[in-house]
Amino acid sequence: MRNLPAFVAVGVLGVVLGLLGSVGLANVLSPSAQEAAATVPASEQGTEAPVYGTR
Repeated sequence: MRNLPAFVAVGVLGVVLGLLGSVGLANVLSPSAQEAAATVPASEQGTEAPVYGTR
């Protein structure tokens, strides 16, 4: 039980670093994700969706 404060400190540090890493990663990826959502592929521009089940 003497090592319990050290284990708690390491656990809290891991949680804090994990949260900071996830927020940083989201900030890094968000511009590219927004650009990808805003751009429409050339294959989808001006084409109608196929109608399935008809002959």
